[in-house]
Amino acid sequence: MLTTKYSKKGNQFKQVIEIYLFINPLGSTCYEAEKGLLDFVESREEKVHFHFIPVHNFKTFSDYMKAKKLPKNNLNLRNELFFQIYDACLAYAAASMQGKKKGRVFLMELQQAITVGNQPFSQKLIQETAQKAKLDIPMFLEDKKSEFAKTVFESDQKIAREMQVLSTPSCVVFSDQTKNHGVLVEEEITIELLQELCNEADTTKPVPYRALSDLKKSHLHVL
Repeated sequence: MLTTKYSKKGNQFKQVIEIYLFINPLGSTCYEAEKGLLDFVESREEKVHFHFIPVHNFKTFSDYMKAKKLPKNNLNLRNELFFQIYDACLAYAAASMQGKKKGRVFLMELQQAITVGNQPFSQKLIQETAQKAKLDIPMFLEDKKSEFAKTVFESDQKIAREMQVLSTPSCVVFSDQTKNHGVLVEEEITIELLQELCNEADTTKPVPYRALSDLKKSHLHVL
């Protein structure tokens, strides 16, 4: 179980917020959610620990195909896109090995190129994005092919399963208002929503994390 962290300033304990943002590394809505989370972090006086975690499985991939209105029966296209997302996950893992901030810069530069600039996914684009993120290119390319990158990817998928994340973007928010519980939010992740979650007292009577699977699915779940 993840626990909430605290910081102490003088004799006053200040709230520390921890947010896990689950994303598709090639998704446009995920790119917007990431920008919203970064804006939220900049707007807060207290410490915010945050993590971008790529999620890639048959459920999230099918949702991606549906959102893009792509034909389900085109197996060649499905296989190509499935591999591209997986490859982007490994690239993000490799970039993050040179620092979490550089990893985020790489991820968002890649998403912007694809979702805003309409550039096709390619190994050339991956390398150009790595250069923009000021990565050590030989090290990045080596790390991307490593077993460790695959291990990081599998670890991320395990975190998503443990938090019962079923779609991207989704985020889990922990704060001292909910103590050992978190709030799982699916889609529509904006700075306004995050502010509301962290500013107002919790009146949702949170239930233990393990009981999430027993709750009716809706826009907002309490862990």
